[in-house]
This record gives sequence, C-alpha cells and structure tokens, in this order.
Amino acid sequence: MNDLAQLMLDHSASLMLLVEPRTLRIVGVNRAVEQLLNYTKEQLLAMAITDIDSALQDLFYWEDVRGGRHADIESQDGQYRRADGELLAVSKSVRALTHDGAVLMLVSARDVQHEHKLEDVLAQTLSQLQATLESTGNGILVIDWHGRIASMNRLFSRMWAIPQNLLDGQDDAGILDHLCGAVAEGPTCRARLQQLVDERATVDRFHLASGRVFECTSRPQRLGERIIGRVFGFNDITQREQDEAALRESRDQLEARVVERTAALQTANATLHEEKARQEELIGKLGAAQMQLLQAEKMASVGLLAAGVAHEINNPIAFVSTNVGTLQVYAQGLLKLLEAYEAMDGALAAPDLARVDTIRQEIDAAWLREDIGALLTESMEGLKRVKSIVQDLKDFSHVSESQRQWANVERGLDSTLNLVANDLKYKADVVKDYAGVPEIECLPSQLNQVFMNLMINAGHAIAERGLITVRTGFDAATLWVEIEDSGAGIAPEHLSRIFEPFFTTKPVGKGTGLGLSLSYGIVRKHGGTIEVRSEPGQGSLFRVTLPRQA
Repeated sequence: MNDLAQLMLDHSASLMLLVEPRTLRIVGVNRAVEQLLNYTKEQLLAMAITDIDSALQDLFYWEDVRGGRHADIESQDGQYRRADGELLAVSKSVRALTHDGAVLMLVSARDVQHEHKLEDVLAQTLSQLQATLESTGNGILVIDWHGRIASMNRLFSRMWAIPQNLLDGQDDAGILDHLCGAVAEGPTCRARLQQLVDERATVDRFHLASGRVFECTSRPQRLGERIIGRVFGFNDITQREQDEAALRESRDQLEARVVERTAALQTANATLHEEKARQEELIGKLGAAQMQLLQAEKMASVGLLAAGVAHEINNPIAFVSTNVGTLQVYAQGLLKLLEAYEAMDGALAAPDLARVDTIRQEIDAAWLREDIGALLTESMEGLKRVKSIVQDLKDFSHVSESQRQWANVERGLDSTLNLVANDLKYKADVVKDYAGVPEIECLPSQLNQVFMNLMINAGHAIAERGLITVRTGFDAATLWVEIEDSGAGIAPEHLSRIFEPFFTTKPVGKGTGLGLSLSYGIVRKHGGTIEVRSEPGQGSLFRVTLPRQA
C-alpha cells in the first residue's frame, strides 16, 4: 500500500481492516483501529479477525469466508474486543475485493457506543413523556403539520368514546371525523383541527349530543422556531357548566326577588330604605370577599405549579451539574497529560515532531488549553444560577404550609426579588438595606405575596428609570419591611382608598384592584399593620409592621 493510500485510511474516522480470507489474518489496518481497540499495528497484523470479532454469529460468518463463501455484509451491529478485554459496540460492513487476482475482505466499522447511549436516553425520555401524558387530567391530542395524529393519551380516547376499530386501524381521518361529528359545533371543531400552523393559542367549548361539554385549548408545537404541529388539550367541564347555569338561575331568581322587594320597600318609610342600603353594602362586601377568595385560590394554584416545575427541573439539573463537575476534573487530567506529552517533544524524531506540530496548530492547542477551563467554569456558574432560581421558586411557593412557621423575612424578600427581577430590571435599580432581622412566626408564602404586590406596584409607579429601596428593621416586639420607590406617587384623594377592594388608578385591563386589598388582609391576619407615605412626584413608601411572635 502506498503512502498516500495509507494516509487517507489513517485520516478516516471509521475502522478499516483488510483480512486474508483463507487464513483470516489481518493484513492491513488504519490508525482508527489502533486508537479505538488499543492494539499496536504490529499486534493487529499478527492477529486473526476472529481474535477481535468473536461473537458467535461472526465466527460462523468468518468460517464461511474461510471456506470460500465471500458474502458481503451491510451495516450489521457487532462488538469488537479491545486490548483491555472490554467490548466496543460497532456497526460494520464487509465487502470482498480483488487485488492482483487475490480476494481480500475489506471490513469497515464505526463506533456506535455513544449512539446506543443516546438511543437509550431518548427511549427513556419518550417513556417519561408518555407517562406524563397518561397521568394528566386532560385528554391530549397531538397533530403534526401534515395533519396526521402524532400522539394521544388513553383519557382522550375514553372522553370521546372513539371506536376501537378506528384506534386499531390508526385511522387518523376517521378519528378526526368522529370528533367533528360528535359536537354541535362541527365546522368550528374541524376548522380548529386544521389550523395546525397558527401562531396563536386558542380556547373553545364544544357541546356533545350527550350533554357533556368539553373545553379545548390548543397551542402550536415548536421545534426551535419552526411550528411542527399542534397540541390540543380537552377538559370535561360539564359539571362546571351545570354549576354555572345553576348559579345564573339562582342569581336571576335573587335579582327578581330584589326587584320585588325594592318595589315593596319604595312604599315603606325611611327606615326601610336605610335597611336596604345596609343590605346592598353587605352584598358588596360579600362579592369582594368572594373575589379575594378566588384570587387567593388562584395564587395557591400558581404556587403549586411553581413548586412542581421547580421539583421537575431540580432532578436533571442535579445530575447535569455532577456530570459537568466530573467533566471538569477529566479535562484537567487530559490537559496535564497534554503538558506531559509536550515536555517530551525533544525525544521525538524530526518527522514525528513536525507531524505533532502540524496537528497542534490545526487544533490550536494553546487556545484549547486556555478556553476549555473557562467554558467549563461558565457552565458550572450557569448551573448554579439555575439551581438558585429553582430554590427561589420553591421558597416562594411553600405549597405544603397550612400552619404558621418560623421563617426569615429577608430570605423571603430575596426570593421574591429574584422572581420579579425580570419586571423590575428595565424600570429601576433595586437597593437592599437589610438589618439582619430575626425569624418570626408567620405564613411565609402569604407574606411573599404581599412583598410581590408591593414590588410590582413600585415598578409600575416608575415611568422611566428609577430607584426601589427595600429596608428591614426590628425592635424587641416587632419587625418591619419598607418598600420605597421614586415613582409618580399617589394623589392625596386616593390615599384613603388604596386598600379598598377593586379600587385601582390603572387603566382598564391593567389591574384588578385586589393586590393591595389582599395584602392588607394578609398583614391584618398576621396581627400587623401596613402604612403608606406618598406625595405626587416624590414616590411612595409602604411599611409593613409584623409582631415577632404570633
């Protein structure tokens, strides 16, 4: 074999071996064989192919070759025995060649060990995804951009009572026709199932002939920036619809009774009018209390979701962090080995040294040595930041708490600041002036909600760039938290009403008017007070004072 041919073989990523079929002796190899199997070229040329390709089916094949049956093999998985006894997973091909009238067997193989590991990880991920789909409380349908059903869970098929023959035959068109035919809004349903590349998320309600009502939410499925399909979630809201209808009927009946009673009251004296006014005030307070309760339940659901997301993220982050740390140690070892090799440059012959220098320049070894450490350090810092965000989510949610517990208010402030940082970073600089307050007996997640409302309001009060200061302090009986902003301030006529339910100075659609009302209720429940000092154009300062013991 001439030098150019050997050079080409040595720079191939595949393992290349030439085998003499009568003796099964290896008569030629490239450098990849030496590197991956850890044999020297001299050792390999003294071996038979069956010394490394020793699986039972491979032994039968090579015996057939020895007997003159030179069958080609295309992409067959196998295992090669390395010098240390370990087995290397490969995908190999074998072809019979003729050279100077003699037959030679050319073996070409590539290392697929990493591919197998990736396939195992992918299979595990798909299994986890399927388990997640099956465990959700909604019926899930996934349609790819070709209009074919990519996935569905069992709850979806049960909800829609899809015939078994359609499921067994994987009749996508039949299944979609079954869905559209089962609802009163058939054309709307079909149009929604065909809008597969729509950027928007949608919500629809479909009424089945059986009287059941399904709420359908859909959103695009993306691969990077490209939409590759659409995910539909179906929730049976029949009971909720019935409850809402009953509530409307009760409301209508109540309104009718109010009208009737009002007509009677109009004929009564001033005392009855005062009683009517008092009842209307109580009804208003009841409505406010109901809205506050709904808001509190919504925040509890958000906390539950945040804690779940934090838990799910925490597990992969843990093993990725461990692996990157281990990789950092391995990289340091390899760099030490490289330095040891470089120290031996003087012992190399001139041609070998020139070849090493060429490779060293091709890979820019000096830059690689300098950059690999920085890359791994930055990766570890990024993982630490992700772990910090996950911990802040868990600290903020506290979904399991039902009783008061001892907690550090400053830690709660830090967690809340981290969660609202994205809202504040474009509006204001945040200055923390902590006094190192002691722990108090409280409900931490509820206090965190108070702090979040005050911080978000402070950010909204700043038109362009401003300053938000968070202070703490304490004495023998109480501690306090102050949140001060350099925003527009509050008009004097509004100061007496800011804690009223539904009162807001924000435009329609920008605020519910419940944030400060809820905060006031939470602080009062803790036996504390919330005060405000503000002047138009000078900013506002909210002070929350809490007892150190319940």
